Amino acid sequence: MLQTNNKLKKIKGDASFRSFYRKLSSNKKSIIVFASKEKEKNLLIYDAINSLLIKNKVLAPKLYSENYKKNYIEIEDFGDNSVFGLLKKNKNQQETLYKKSIDCLLYTSPSPRDRG
Repeated sequence: MLQTNNKLKKIKGDASFRSFYRKLSSNKKSIIVFASKEKEKNLLIYDAINSLLIKNKVLAPKLYSENYKKNYIEIEDFGDNSVFGLLKKNKNQQETLYKKSIDCLLYTSPSPRDRG
């Protein structure tokens, strides 16, 4: 996989063929995303989606480096927070968090006119 002098700690990922590792170094934390299936294509699509989100002012991790031929990219680390964790911790704000999530999905989805 990845040759590095930094420590890598496996973290929970999404429901894809990607593995996520927190890279710990003295100057910054980042996430290594490693693809095991449809390798290069998988990572290119993942990065393209993040770039589209960032372009549309939706918070998404920035790409720090890539090595598509070796099946990994390095992205910005947002820490351990997740939507599920926020919902669980902030029970009195669940409705607000759900509404913000839906607004984000609507903002990034094409309108019916765009779907043709």
